[in-house]
Amino acid sequence: MGFKLCLSPCGTFSQVALVAEEPEDMWHTYNLLQVGDSLRASTIRKVQTESSTGSVGSNRVRTTLTICVETIDFDSQACQLRVKGTNIQENEYVKV
Repeated sequence: MGFKLCLSPCGTFSQVALVAEEPEDMWHTYNLLQVGDSLRASTIRKVQTESSTGSVGSNRVRTTLTICVETIDFDSQACQLRVKGTNIQENEYVKV
């Protein structure tokens, strides 16, 4: 797993960037995350658009979400991390 640490002026950790290189890295991430942490990750979302004629279409877009972690679950069979939380930062596709 790759780590990137960003230090604040007083020397305390303010941000950690993790890059999972192997499926097992998700287990380590599961053990590092806590309820109340902020998590930023890239995801794909289905976005609906309405044209000027009133027709509705949808497409999939890649966006980055920042959430406040509420629950954390790890699926050991699939080596998948599931994190539930509320959005804490607006972007083009998500309003707070």
